Amino acid sequence: MSIRAPLGYGVYDFISSFKNALEKQKPRFLRIDCSEVLTKAQVENQIKADTNQPLSQLIYLFSTKVEEEVYFIIFDNIKSKINADALMFLTNLPDSLPEFGKNTFFIFSSSVTIKQFRSFHVELDALTLHESQLILNDRFGSMQFTQSQIAQIHERSEGVVDKLEQIMDFLENSSVEEVLAHDELFDDDFHLAHIPKTTLNQIDLLFTDRSKELTLKMLNILSILKNGETLTNLSQDKLGAGLNPKHVQELVRFELATTVKIDLSTTIIKINPIIKDYILSKMTKEDIFSISNAYLNVTVIPTRTGVKLSSLNRKVYQTGYSTEEDNTGTLLLYSIESCLQNIRYNERVGDCNEMNERRLNKLRFYSSSYIYILRNSGRYAETISAVDLLLDTIKEIDKDNLYKYYEHMASAYRMRANYSEAEKYLNLCDDLCPEDKGTLESVYVERLHLLEQTDINAAITLARAQKNNYHKKSVAFILSDVVLAGTKNIDEKLKTLVRLEKRARKLGYSTLANNILFEINHGRTNVEKIKQLDKVIESGSSSYNYCRATIYKYEAIVDCGMYDRIKDQDINNLSNIYNYLFRQKFDILFVKCHKLLWDIAAYRQRQDIICTIYYKGTIVWRLNSDLENEEKYLALFKGFEELIVLNSLVHKTE
Repeated sequence: MSIRAPLGYGVYDFISSFKNALEKQKPRFLRIDCSEVLTKAQVENQIKADTNQPLSQLIYLFSTKVEEEVYFIIFDNIKSKINADALMFLTNLPDSLPEFGKNTFFIFSSSVTIKQFRSFHVELDALTLHESQLILNDRFGSMQFTQSQIAQIHERSEGVVDKLEQIMDFLENSSVEEVLAHDELFDDDFHLAHIPKTTLNQIDLLFTDRSKELTLKMLNILSILKNGETLTNLSQDKLGAGLNPKHVQELVRFELATTVKIDLSTTIIKINPIIKDYILSKMTKEDIFSISNAYLNVTVIPTRTGVKLSSLNRKVYQTGYSTEEDNTGTLLLYSIESCLQNIRYNERVGDCNEMNERRLNKLRFYSSSYIYILRNSGRYAETISAVDLLLDTIKEIDKDNLYKYYEHMASAYRMRANYSEAEKYLNLCDDLCPEDKGTLESVYVERLHLLEQTDINAAITLARAQKNNYHKKSVAFILSDVVLAGTKNIDEKLKTLVRLEKRARKLGYSTLANNILFEINHGRTNVEKIKQLDKVIESGSSSYNYCRATIYKYEAIVDCGMYDRIKDQDINNLSNIYNYLFRQKFDILFVKCHKLLWDIAAYRQRQDIICTIYYKGTIVWRLNSDLENEEKYLALFKGFEELIVLNSLVHKTE
């Protein structure tokens, strides 16, 4: 097996998990350090140097304990510069094992993709927020942290196993607040312990070799654009002038960066998080501020009606690519800090601050627009992450508008079914909100939605009391009627909802109209449901409702047994929706999507999909203490595995 594992991504933890697959035999691990190995002869010499035996003798010695032990020989940290003969030698090792070497396995690890290993390799990704939470729960218990603290810990670790381990070590002796407030969690001691000497030498070369100046500039820029950026966007500012594919290739070859292909026209370049921290520690504040101010203008683009985010910030359910936060929040933080520093300096020397105040006003507008865009594009996890990141700064520079941020947080938490946090932030918004009619109406609508989920009688009481305070053509008024329709008998309720759905759609309230349509659909046949759901899908006004409508549509198709109507592209779309729901933690809809995809994959014998969603589903079941679903899908998974083996045996006998 070949493992592609970027620096700090827990390759040894992954390898050590292999012992769980053994029953009676004990695992033994041997590491061959290939960090400076380039030729076949050097590989053979390194084996002897690290084990005191040639490989043939090792395998013979291991074979004498075939019943008691299993040996994993790890060829670690293989470099991209290793020559073809050495790679051929390594690639052929598994096939060259003698019959008596059945208890020996070879593992090849590298931080770069090596094409000779592609047919038998796995890639370790960064931890998701859910995976970080599971690890924290296992070590400290599920009651130790709030959801906000878990999100902040994950944000600080960036999903890197070694960084999370460092944070957890601090948490053993300090409170979570003390640890999160510590600015130097990852200091020089951490960097020197985790960054290989060969990598540090490559970085030193960039600093000292004048011919590598542009490669170093790209490294510096990407260390601030921590979630990655395209070469096209890097070139949008004069700081990125002259950057080209050669510099990307050099960073990848030096094992400082990786690339992620999102689609045919979009490839992201991303610096390894541990390398990024190290580079930032070497940069001056002035350089950080200069890059941040420059690329904020590339990420947040002014328009006639406001601002938009760069094309990189596309909807995850369309592409399958996702990240807990883009670069905008980090760029805003640095840009605001830069502006405040300039204001304080001018105050000390007695200079005018008019231009700085204008700049600060623009940054306030960018911050509020950024959060608004995240929430209204269905990225609720990112909304929460971004507000958590910016909140202390907003309290300093825009406290009069703090209530608007709390409203966004309340909405995001409600959408993720975290109703206690939603209520907390809704109350904070209510307490701070001035006579802002638009926000007060939004708060009322938000509270109605929240009470629909937590206390329907309280929702009905509120709707009766407040309905007439709003215009008859407003969302608040129509939603009040929707809530009150629940007090009528079934036939009257249906007639009322049909009328309200038409009215909402006529007034342009697509999201409200679609929500009503979902309610009406409960009483329709599958054929009627599919026709109506296509209407929602085509309207495309809400990411969440697009996902709901797509899932409900294919549920109806599966209920009718019409699997042949489901094309490969439909399965890809459902898989992207599944990933979106997983990352956003829409648990109720996630359960539906999981069952739907499982049924389709089982019918199509798609083992790849079954394995992927079994793993992700298990994470969600464990986080939610959902033992019923965990046991259900474990049994289905084992049954599916047995069926695949049986089918392969039948195929071989034929």
